[in-house]
Formats: sequence, C-alpha cells, structure tokens
Amino acid sequence: MKVLLCHPNQKVSLEGMKGRPMVGPPLGLLLVAAHLRSSGLPCEVEVYDARLSAVFSRNEKGETLFGDTDAESVERIRRARPDVVGISNMFTVQVDRAYALARLVREVLPEAIIVIGGPHVTVFPQEALAVPAIDYVVLGEGEERFTELVRALMEGRTPAVEGVVGKVQVVSLPTHKKPTIRYIGDIDRLPLPAYDLVDLPAYFELARRGFSPRYREWGQRAMTVITSRGCPHTCTFCSIHATMGYKYRFHSLDYMKRHIDLLVSRYGVDFIHFEDDNLTHIPERYDEIIQYMSTLRPRIGWDTPNGVRGDSWTRERIRQAKESGCEFLTVAIESAVPRVLNEIVHKRLDLARAEDMIRWCHEFNLRLHAFYIIGFPGETLDEMRTTIEFALDRYRRFGVTPFLQTLIPLPGTPIHRIILKFGFFKGQIETKHNQVTTDDFDPEQVRQLYRRYLWRRLGLFAWRSLTSRHDFLYNLRLVFKYPKAVVHAARNAISASW
Repeated sequence: MKVLLCHPNQKVSLEGMKGRPMVGPPLGLLLVAAHLRSSGLPCEVEVYDARLSAVFSRNEKGETLFGDTDAESVERIRRARPDVVGISNMFTVQVDRAYALARLVREVLPEAIIVIGGPHVTVFPQEALAVPAIDYVVLGEGEERFTELVRALMEGRTPAVEGVVGKVQVVSLPTHKKPTIRYIGDIDRLPLPAYDLVDLPAYFELARRGFSPRYREWGQRAMTVITSRGCPHTCTFCSIHATMGYKYRFHSLDYMKRHIDLLVSRYGVDFIHFEDDNLTHIPERYDEIIQYMSTLRPRIGWDTPNGVRGDSWTRERIRQAKESGCEFLTVAIESAVPRVLNEIVHKRLDLARAEDMIRWCHEFNLRLHAFYIIGFPGETLDEMRTTIEFALDRYRRFGVTPFLQTLIPLPGTPIHRIILKFGFFKGQIETKHNQVTTDDFDPEQVRQLYRRYLWRRLGLFAWRSLTSRHDFLYNLRLVFKYPKAVVHAARNAISASW
C-alpha cells in the first residue's frame, strides 16, 4: 500500500489584502509519517507539500494562491498513484484549500481513500464528511490514529479506531459536537519527525526569500521544535484544547536532546523556534532546556514565537535565556485589565509579575514581544483603550513590541460558543477579525480604535528607530529582510479593511 501525505497550496489573498506566504516544514505530517514508518506496516510513505514551488497564481475565484496550482497538485498526486491520501489542514481560513484538493484527487483517483486531519475538522467532522470526496476524518493527535486506520485498511477491515470518523460514524454524532477522544500519554514513545521525506534546504531557501513561517526569522536554517502538548489553562479564545487537550504532557530532556542534536548535526540547523503552547508551565523543566541550550557550541539561537506566560519568570531565568542564545521572548498578556483577564479571558495572569518580566528583559537587553487581544464580548471600549495604552506605553518605555489584534472567534473555542449562544454578531459569524457586536460596542467602533492604535504604533516604531541605536540597527535589519511588511502595516492602518 502507498500512502501520500499532502499539504495543499496556500491562500494568501485574505480579507481583501494579499498576505505574506508563511511556509515551514509540515511538522504534523512528518510526525504522522514517522509513526507510520515505525509501525512496521509494509507500506510506502511519501510527503507532498504543494507550497514548495513558491509560485503565485490566481484561481477561478480570484484568490491569490501560493505554491503549485490546483491542476499541478492533482497531477503530482495522480502520478504518485497512492492508495491512501492524507490531507493536512492547520487553519480554518485555509480549510477550503484542503476540501478543494480532496475533490480534485477524487476525480483522478476514484478508488483512493482520502483522509483529512487538523484542528478545524477535529471540531467540525460533520462538515468535512459532508464533502463527498472525503472518506475519513482523523481527530486530534494523528500519529497513532492514522497508523491504525492504515492498518485496518491493509487488513481489509472496516476501521473502528477511536478518533477516526467515517461516513458511517458521523451520522451518530450530535450536531456541532465532536466525539470524546483521548490523548497520547507518553509522547516520548513517538519517533522523531521524518525530516528525510522533505527537502529541508528548500524550506530554508524560502525563509531566506522572506517566506519564513514567522516574522523576525534571524536564523539561516531555522526549525520549529515542540517539546510539550496540551495546556491546563482555560483561556477562552484558545483553540489548542480541541486538538491537544488540557493535560500537560512533555518530552523528556533526553528525547529533546536527541531531537535537537539531529537537527543540528544532520541538517545544520542554527535556530530553534520553541512553539510549545506552554513552554514554561513547569519552570524547573524549562530551566533544564535552557541549561542544555547553553551547552551547544556553536551557540544555537532560539525564540518563543507562540508566546509564554508572563508569571513564570525570575530575573535569573531572563538572564540565562539571554546568555543561552535567546533572540526574543514573546509573552501572552492579552489584556491590561484584570477584570477582563479573570472574568472573560480566564487567563488569571498576575499583571504585576508580567511587569517584572518586562523590566528584567529590558535590563538584560533581551527583546520582548507581547500579544494583546481586544474586542471580547463583555469587554468595554474603555477597557480596550486601557489595553491599547498599556501596550503602547510598554513599547515606548521598554521596547516591548506589541502585537495587538482584534478577537478572531476560532471554532471550537469557548468564546466562539459564547458568541453563538448569545448572538453577539450581525449576519453570519465568520472566522476572521472583529466579528463581535454587543450593547457596549460594534465592529466599526473597534475598527476605529484599532486604526488609531496602528498609526501610533508606526509612529513609535519610527521614534524608537531614530532615538535608540539598538532599535535602529534591529529595525533596519527587519525592514531590509521584510520590505513589504512596513507597507502592509501602513495599508492596514489606513484601511483596517477587515
């Protein structure tokens, strides 16, 4: 049996504006491929990432796509003649690309089994299976479930795997609810990702051309590493629990060393993105990771682009992070209003401790970014202004780069369910910015607040560039590497088109 795991091309014309393609190795597919190979099943496994051609095109809907065209993708898959096609979809805004690929594959390979996985279809398996081309949905963590699905297919059995839903099973699911699924307890038993199945230098080259999966990509050969899964916190806007659960599970230090040593020695990786959802949940474990990073020679740069909590840090931890090669930390503050944090976001973050983190990063000259969100139902316009003022003040005084966004109600999150239940929207709720309407505010009022914030942020960017040698050199590198980012930010400030 031949299995082909696919990442579709990427839509980059979102909400009326052409975005920057963000391309990194498909880590989820590489983990699934590695587990399938380690199972001993006599099957051939390949990975196809349609984004790697890095070509822009427009489809019949007028959307700008990045990567192989749909016709090129389906021809590539047809030539491979797989028995099973697995399609990955990580983001709701891209799910139509996954569905389109499934339909095209069905046309040229009518006998193939087509499987889809990812966060969106985990929450909405009924929607995915309503696409006639799709045979099965893999919910949550896919490594073990997909392997068992392939095993059943090879043995000629009707698959009966927890967390794998087909046309038969879906009719018994309650509307808009997914089945209860368990999560992998010991994630050390998973093999390392099958990096050999993709062309890693091609991804490094795309990053060099400005298509890295994150802004501020300073490594020449950067890779994402996830050292843990699950998060016990209950932030209402976060979608991770649908796929990874609440229980915190983590790799041992020995597993992590093997993983990073492989990346460094075999693939020449010089930068690590620690993209855990909660890297510092167990501070002592984080200390072990940083102590290990400090031993690497030559030094490997690292960052935390997915955000860390602001209440697990000490002055010594910040010092060690800087000395071990940390390029920047990103802290998830969300709101500067304790009532919003506690009663609406349910983050229960001690802002005083986050302020300590800000001061320590400034003391050790360690760059700090901060996530903020405005526009929650139950929040007031004045509370949004408080968060905006906090974000801009810490940028001005301490250089904490603010990444402030309006709420995106992601499917499967508590805040999405609240918005649906109480009707905090006009027309149809969509997975995009600024969809909430309450008695306290409407999208136009939030848009105006956000537009003024963007202009002030641009002004502070220019002011800090002119008054701080440190910021001048850093921002010059930033503009040189991502020249379209400033133009995009200015356009966003002018139009706030969403």
